[in-house]
Amino acid sequence: MKATAGDRLLAHAGGVEEKDRSGVITEAQGSYGEQPRVARSGGGHSGPEFPGPDAVDVPT
Repeated sequence: MKATAGDRLLAHAGGVEEKDRSGVITEAQGSYGEQPRVARSGGGHSGPEFPGPDAVDVPT
């Protein structure tokens, strides 16, 4: 998945007790927008993300 700053990252829950996660990509550190990425969550936390196959990039 290629991403740019400002895109949304949506990660689906891995189990029944978990919730889906979402955030805004603030930086794509890999070449050509690949992983790793830095994302800011809805709670304001920011950190590196290595999204799995259950994640979706939503371009803005």
